[in-house]
Amino acid sequence: MEKSIIDHIAIFIFRKLQYTKLIAANMRQPKHFLIGNITKRLMRFGNLAMIPDCVERLNVNHDDVVVEVGSGNGQAVDEILLKDPQKVFAFEISKTFLADLRSKFSNNPKVKILDQDAKQSENVIAAKSVDKILLINVIYFLSPLDDYLLEFKRILKTEGSILIAGKFGPASQMDQSVFTNTNVEELVANLENYFSVTSEFVDLGSPISRYNSITLTNKSE
Repeated sequence: MEKSIIDHIAIFIFRKLQYTKLIAANMRQPKHFLIGNITKRLMRFGNLAMIPDCVERLNVNHDDVVVEVGSGNGQAVDEILLKDPQKVFAFEISKTFLADLRSKFSNNPKVKILDQDAKQSENVIAAKSVDKILLINVIYFLSPLDDYLLEFKRILKTEGSILIAGKFGPASQMDQSVFTNTNVEELVANLENYFSVTSEFVDLGSPISRYNSITLTNKSE
């Protein structure tokens, strides 16, 4: 995807404000008109290589029920739908991203858009009903993390899997009052309290497409 002049301007502004709380908050949930649109634009082209790679690693099968936490503009949902799943639950709390998701998927019966926090899904997702869960550049913002992990464990089938993808190096330099889970070693240690965990560093060939892929498997009770 070739960058436009507007993209280059967005990158310039982002770099000037990169480590501020304003940028961090709008990366979690775009709200501010200018900064929110800048972060949305950067996320769109910044994850172009990462998203399809993550969906491949998640290994979505035909008729799987898939949850994505923090679906953003729907790039990963598009990739998941190529695998012909039974259902995709797309969690998103940003009003601007929700507008994008509804515009793209409101007429798709396979996609359920959920404008609520993923740690409280008991009203829409039954226990042990989900095959795969995907989180791309979202884990940093989930606090308290254990509340989310307990909910993921509740909805995930035995031997179901979760893929957590994160650019933890850059994330660790952001405002840590917003980016709260950026230490990979500490994160993996916490995840191991609930799931079987494997982790690897993925390099897709450019600085913006290097990330950690953490795979969780639901332990038998």
